[in-house]
Amino acid sequence: MADVTPRDIATGRVAEDHQDFVDLQNEISGADTGRMRKFLSPDDDRTPEGKRKKAEREQIRRTLEDLMRDPEYARLYVALGDRLGRAETEADTALATIQRMLDVAQQEISDMESNAARDPDGRAVFQHADGRVVYADGTEVDPDIAAEIVWPEGAPSAEDYFAAKDRVQSLQDTLRDWTTYRYDVLGDIRHSYDDKANPMDKGDLRHDLDRIEDLAPNMPATKLLSENIKAGEPTAIANIAMPTVLN
Repeated sequence: MADVTPRDIATGRVAEDHQDFVDLQNEISGADTGRMRKFLSPDDDRTPEGKRKKAEREQIRRTLEDLMRDPEYARLYVALGDRLGRAETEADTALATIQRMLDVAQQEISDMESNAARDPDGRAVFQHADGRVVYADGTEVDPDIAAEIVWPEGAPSAEDYFAAKDRVQSLQDTLRDWTTYRYDVLGDIRHSYDDKANPMDKGDLRHDLDRIEDLAPNMPATKLLSENIKAGEPTAIANIAMPTVLN
């Protein structure tokens, strides 16, 4: 194999530099050479695609500027952005609060089941104030079996147990409605508000401002629950107000 001379190396570097220059010019012009890009990303303003995207951004910016010159539009646009942001924060807080309350309520049921009396087969049973004995699903225990049950001190009553189950169901319904509001209602509004390529008109802005208020669940109830959680009073779950049913 022949030795590589400094002249050969210099010649190779010149050829590489020339090829790099040609490749760069092809990328700038958008010419398809079948070679991978080495210098410019598709979004670079010097490429045809980059120039097109830049022109689109400029058109969107000009459109928004034209819309914002209308004082009424600007007022509605700012108002919706502000109210939407606050509603999203409120909804996130509500969801976290309700989930905490649900965890507490479910633990309360678990504790009741652990402390409940048992039938001969080891199934949890609960006694109503009128003497009726039932299983956790509400099915009445056979009187002969009920007569043999030994009731431990502090065993939860049927009234307390089923009230706790009702609270869990109420919380689950509330969580479902807040989830719908947060992601289906507010999420839809956020998508439209952030779509700068298709800006909302004044009617859209007014409509969505109304939707934020009209479809919101009962926030005062969740604020109350949040304070009770901080105070360590899980029994306050019974005070939940059911939110507006969303369509």
